Amino acid sequence: MTRFGRTSKLVAAALGGALVLSACGSSDDDSGGDDESTGASGGPSGTVTYAMAQPWQSWNNATAGANSVANGQVMEQVISGFWTFGGEDGQPVPNEDFGTYEKVSDDPLTVNYTINDAAVWSDGTPIDCDDILLWWTVQSGAFDGAFSAVGTQGIEDTNRPDCAPGDKSFTLEYNQPFADWETAGPGHGNNAMLPAHVVSEQGGFSSEEDFIAALQGDDASAVEAAAEFYNNGWLISGALPDASLIPSSGPYIVSDYVADQSVTLTVNPEWWGEAPAAESIVFRTIADEEQVQALQNGEVDIIEPQPTVDIAQQIQAASNVANQVEDEYTYEHLDFNFNDGVFADNLALRQAFSLCVPREQLVENLIRPVVPDSEVKEVRNVAPWDPGFDEAVAASQGTIDEYGVQDIDRAREILEEEDAVGTTVVLGTLENQRRVDAGTLIKAACDEAGFNVDFQPAADFFDTNGALAQNRFDVAMFAWAGSADRSGWNSTYRTVTECSPEGKGNNNGCYSSPEMDELLDQVLRTSDEPEAVELTAQIEALLWEDMVTIPLYQHPGITAWGQGVENVIPNPSQNGIVWNADQWSKS
Repeated sequence: MTRFGRTSKLVAAALGGALVLSACGSSDDDSGGDDESTGASGGPSGTVTYAMAQPWQSWNNATAGANSVANGQVMEQVISGFWTFGGEDGQPVPNEDFGTYEKVSDDPLTVNYTINDAAVWSDGTPIDCDDILLWWTVQSGAFDGAFSAVGTQGIEDTNRPDCAPGDKSFTLEYNQPFADWETAGPGHGNNAMLPAHVVSEQGGFSSEEDFIAALQGDDASAVEAAAEFYNNGWLISGALPDASLIPSSGPYIVSDYVADQSVTLTVNPEWWGEAPAAESIVFRTIADEEQVQALQNGEVDIIEPQPTVDIAQQIQAASNVANQVEDEYTYEHLDFNFNDGVFADNLALRQAFSLCVPREQLVENLIRPVVPDSEVKEVRNVAPWDPGFDEAVAASQGTIDEYGVQDIDRAREILEEEDAVGTTVVLGTLENQRRVDAGTLIKAACDEAGFNVDFQPAADFFDTNGALAQNRFDVAMFAWAGSADRSGWNSTYRTVTECSPEGKGNNNGCYSSPEMDELLDQVLRTSDEPEAVELTAQIEALLWEDMVTIPLYQHPGITAWGQGVENVIPNPSQNGIVWNADQWSKS
């Protein structure tokens, strides 16, 4: 299966007339993209505007509670690192503007890193040892996880870097093998290196040396205030934090923000690397179903909505618009709450719910009209085009046949056996058209089986105080935007330190299994591909046996952009379209 199908799939699927969507903003909105152009000088010029459905909520998307696509997309060009997921295949791409890295030994696994001598934060502070040590402290889980992280992903197995104030080089030495070592080092997204001098000051330290000493010590109380700021001080609540708190290490800085409407990036005057193409990039918050109209109106230049039949039809009917349909690593799923509620300690009820979920109908109604050859997703962590997919499906086939195919009568039998007919189930999700349609289908089928589904779509579902983070659900429906790395889904199933927004990483349902933890340890260590394939198959089989989540479908991606917009390169990984936003331009 090829990763990218071009417009032909969309043309085949988009038969019939387009619906007309209401405009999402006035045509004279100066944050939109109307007549900017690249200057003759060849330097950064003009504005490119990108529409995204979710609002920006945190300047630090490296914490567990802020690990969302929207936060990551805004910050991709603001916080830099040694690598990013890029290109048309979503593989790791070194960022030599930031620095270089080299594996120098396999036994023990040792990687040397050197930050560019010219690298500074946008306030002029050098990027050096204190940033390195803060990053390592967060990503290693030191101080019992006082600093929130999405997952440790191998850094917990490294020695603390031995560096002194001002140092630009460091070494990561692992005490055991780690297959995804390249993406374990400081990069973009949830593995980003944040400004330690800001955290130091907000944590009450009077000097860089004192902060480094505290990070190198073993007294968690010494960094308590710093950790509190790191975890919560960069949340966006109605207005931008003071400019002194949000320096950039990438080609752009965050320069303006209008709550729930837009975020503006402008060129970082201290950026030492290749100059970006556009003077500014504007992220406008626009509902998926309104984005095509906004593109046609010239209010935005690039859109990447969750595809529905209506949106596919509208894009095909639009004039002067380029588009591309591609497969993505992103996949939709249902997660059970193992911490509390009706499914927490009842495998039989989880199995009954799986039996009533109309997985085939969801794909038939919502996905095949966009990508006709789409299939129900049978496993979670392996994309159909990746090695080991067939093996993972085969290992789980027995359980899939028994509990993964809709059977309303069998679901009701289980409910009757458990004396649980009428059990209320809270189904939570982000409120958008496709998920409302999906939730409505699930409710109808599972109500017929004997559940009472309380479907609660919400605009704040992904917020720090929303239903997902706070475990106010029995079943949660959402998507993971991932990559080819096995370490990327380690924290999704690993036993959590505590079932809280800060402590559960990506394991939103707080599932726990010693057997799963051991399998995850093994798959992270092996660099032998056949062994990794076998371990991944075992992991998928256990996830079905324990009924941890229900995979639904692989997301198709639709990207569309206006006439004159250049260097738009869709990317199937978690970074999405913005991976090369510094190269976007508009003529």
